[in-house]
Amino acid sequence: MGVRSQRIDGVRLVLTGAYGPESLQEEWDVEFHRQQKRTVTFWDTFEWGIWFGGHVLYSCGNVYHLSTLDEGWLGAVVCEEESDDKLRFWGDFKTVAMRASLEGMLGLRGLNALVEGSFDVCVCELRNAIGKIVCRLEWSSVSSGKHGEKELLHFCQIRPLLGYKAESTRVVKHLTSRGATTSGKGPLEALLLHAKLEPERYTLKPSFGLTPETPAREAIGRIGRTIMEIANRNVPGILKDHDTEFLHDYRICLRKIRSVLSLVKDVYPVDETERMRKILGDLARQTNRLRDLDVYLLARDEYFGLLHPELRPALKGMFEDYAAEREVEVRHTIANMCSRATRQKYRKIEEFFSEETPHKPSIAADLPVGPLVFRCIYKRYRKIHRIALGIGAETSDEMVHELRIECKKLRYLLEFFSELIA
Repeated sequence: MGVRSQRIDGVRLVLTGAYGPESLQEEWDVEFHRQQKRTVTFWDTFEWGIWFGGHVLYSCGNVYHLSTLDEGWLGAVVCEEESDDKLRFWGDFKTVAMRASLEGMLGLRGLNALVEGSFDVCVCELRNAIGKIVCRLEWSSVSSGKHGEKELLHFCQIRPLLGYKAESTRVVKHLTSRGATTSGKGPLEALLLHAKLEPERYTLKPSFGLTPETPAREAIGRIGRTIMEIANRNVPGILKDHDTEFLHDYRICLRKIRSVLSLVKDVYPVDETERMRKILGDLARQTNRLRDLDVYLLARDEYFGLLHPELRPALKGMFEDYAAEREVEVRHTIANMCSRATRQKYRKIEEFFSEETPHKPSIAADLPVGPLVFRCIYKRYRKIHRIALGIGAETSDEMVHELRIECKKLRYLLEFFSELIA
């Protein structure tokens, strides 16, 4: 297959025109071996885990290929697997090599079909005057879509043969004299560009562009807007029930916004702050049961491993009940998130953190955020230190839990305002 052939051993050329290998007949005897046309689908996660892991996963027919990523081109094939099923999670793959390679790059994320392209490949050999093969080439074009709706790129791979490096150099010079270049976007980049997709690193810990002198209300507003944008990016994945991480991250975002409003006090009027915290809490509570069920089901194999085989049938029944309940809860959650009441809550959050919203005055609104936050951090540290001094072998679970909560609050403060601390 032409896509697999894009190895790093030889020379790759991006062709600026639509001319084919027939142009080489001016200097060589060109022998055409086969013409191939393949539809290729490229896969990755919402977080682009495979791309940023330095690899590309693509399928052709019912075979999945994992290759290295070489500056937007496909490098060497690492492993492959044949399957008649649509594979979504790393655990759906059967071969040890695929599972081992994908587990770290996918985690709990599910695969999405990013782009589909049609590849036309012509494989040919060049012979010299005495009939010796001196060079092999794959002459390719890539078009968008399964049926090649729009041609995007022409390129070729030149593979030198042992003892004939000079001939392959001549081929390169011949093609570059006609406008071919050794640099430029590869076929995968061309398809992504056409689909208006760009690999982007995803994080729950963004930067907010804060300085110590930033007014506190402006700083908290910026944090709220940024984190809510991340929450909103996860909503489509929740509605499609693509994987459990969308809901997990969505809930983290809501919890973070609620926390920053309570950790840095008096930035907004008390009544407005409490009203917003309630709205955020209501949104999170909509998804409580679904998240509980996700956690239970994700730990299913772990629980089975803790039981003697004779006891596992009863546990299997429990998890079957959980799975059935989850199907109902997914529909219930989607209905709630798409409701008019929920959309109104989203609008209220957006208005609350908008720079254009005229909030009432409050004690800390115009204070520089740096000194204000440093006092909050030190106060939280002292509280943790005081609780920790009382921790011992006889300490109640409630006190240990309180310490854990206080540590999480300190962690959030350090995370939100890391730009001011570094």
